[in-house]
Amino acid sequence: MVKIFVGGVSPSVTVDELKKLFEQYGQVNECDILKNFAFVHMEKEDEAHKAISELHKQEFYGAHLTVEYATSKIRNATKIYVGNVSSKATTAQIKELFEKFGKVVECDIVKNYAFVHMAKEREAMDAILNLNDMPLEDQKIFVTLSKNLGFLLGMLPPPI
Repeated sequence: MVKIFVGGVSPSVTVDELKKLFEQYGQVNECDILKNFAFVHMEKEDEAHKAISELHKQEFYGAHLTVEYATSKIRNATKIYVGNVSSKATTAQIKELFEKFGKVVECDIVKNYAFVHMAKEREAMDAILNLNDMPLEDQKIFVTLSKNLGFLLGMLPPPI
C-alpha cells in the first residue's frame, strides 16, 4: 500500500471525484480530503508511481495539484496499532475515539487494521488501556503499542 499526498485540492472537489481521478491508474483503497489537501492510498507501488508522475502539476477543477509520495513528518509521537478494524469503520471514527485521551497527530486505516499516532506517550497509554476490546461498528478492536518488528514474527502486518 502506498500513501500519496495531494496538495492544492480545489474546495469544490469531492472524495468520489478525487478517488475516480486516481482509479484511472489502479486500485484506490482510501481517499480523504482535509481542507485543501488529501491523502490517497493506492494498493500497488507501480500504479501509485504512474499516478504521481502523470497527475503532479496537472489542473483539476481549476487548481494545479501537487502529487507526491506522502512522507511522515511525525517526530516523537507514540504509534499505536489498532487491529480487528471493521470494514465499516472510518478514520474519523477511530480518531474521535482516541482524541478523548489526547492529541491525535495522524490516523490511517489499512485494510482491517489502523495506526494512530498520538502526541504524548502518557495519553497513548491511557488510550490503549481504555480502548482495547472496545466495540467499534460490528467488531471489538485490539489496541496496543505498535511494534515495528512484529511483522517479522508474523504477528502483525508490515508497518507503513
